[in-house]
Amino acid sequence: MAEARVSINLKEGIIELQGPLEFVQHYLDLYAPMIKGLPSQAATKTGAGEKTKTRPRHKSGSKRVTASAAIRKLEKEGFFNEPRSTGEIKQRLTDAGFTFSDSNVRSSLRRLTESKTLSATGKSSTLRYVRAGQS
Repeated sequence: MAEARVSINLKEGIIELQGPLEFVQHYLDLYAPMIKGLPSQAATKTGAGEKTKTRPRHKSGSKRVTASAAIRKLEKEGFFNEPRSTGEIKQRLTDAGFTFSDSNVRSSLRRLTESKTLSATGKSSTLRYVRAGQS
């Protein structure tokens, strides 16, 4: 059975926990709100020194990608060689494994249009985006 030992230094005093991993984890979870910088699911060390109960930073375990960066990647792949609606763009991003809100996609498209990476034609709900210089 895995053993764990933890010392928690609070302003009021020091709490030392030692025992089975589940016991120590239970009390770490209880004290987590009082410990600055400790997430609610704390990572503990076993007697052998290996970490347990760690979570990746993001679901994919990789760096987070902004909507603007994902859209620029689509532009480089030639997706904007034809005029595309916001719905088509959002669907393509979803198919590629990205989940962005509608407003996030729209604001990224606006920024890319202002920076002349893309150009937009139409009005409000009928806007179509195409690679800059193509119309």
